[in-house]
Amino acid sequence: MGKVLSCRLQYSTSPRGGSRPRKVCLCPFFPVHPLKVSTCLYIIQHPAEESRVLRTVPLLAACLPGDKCKVLIGRRFGEDRYPELAAVCRNSSTLILYPGAEAANLEDVALIFPSPSTIIIIDGTWSQAKDIFYKNSLFRLPKQVQLKTSISSQYVIRTQPTNTCLSTLECAAIALAIMEKNDGIRETILRPLQALCSFQLQHGAQIHHSKEHLLKNGLYDKPMPKNKRKLRRMELLVNNVKI
Repeated sequence: MGKVLSCRLQYSTSPRGGSRPRKVCLCPFFPVHPLKVSTCLYIIQHPAEESRVLRTVPLLAACLPGDKCKVLIGRRFGEDRYPELAAVCRNSSTLILYPGAEAANLEDVALIFPSPSTIIIIDGTWSQAKDIFYKNSLFRLPKQVQLKTSISSQYVIRTQPTNTCLSTLECAAIALAIMEKNDGIRETILRPLQALCSFQLQHGAQIHHSKEHLLKNGLYDKPMPKNKRKLRRMELLVNNVKI
């Protein structure tokens, strides 16, 4: 039997991990060399994401130099256990990408912010990200920013809460393009995600519309939540109220 060639990326559709088979190898869709960027990303990943199938952070990390994309996994990040992260959070050139009333638009901040800079991005579901953001005081030290965009996610093999919610990779791609003033960065980082979704759809996966789309079009086929807070969130989605 001949030698089986496999993808250089340790990323798989199997929960057990491993490399992708050659016919669905993502290598041709990655940059030949890691992108040269001055901005450093810190990805704060909820532990549940580490074992999730078809996550996007490994794709992002494969596009960037190792020292420009650092992944920390956990729920709680205290200064004693994470002194390096604490120093980053206290640095005046650090931003945290998390939407909210107090968040400034990254496009505006990038015009006046020093370079090189660091951007912290929380990787998880919206409820997981909210829990990490509000229960770790370190993450309220950096300037809070958000993306001003109306584009829909290309991560169509996973259900998003709203039509404008983006995956971690997409947020990072847009943020880096803004900070580096280079739209080509976004296109390069999105390429392996587009290929992944295409491969999955070709092999039986279905396009996942956002929960907002399903609710508005009467296509949501799961039982409505009994929890009043969750039910209220779904009502806001139907009425197109920002949450």
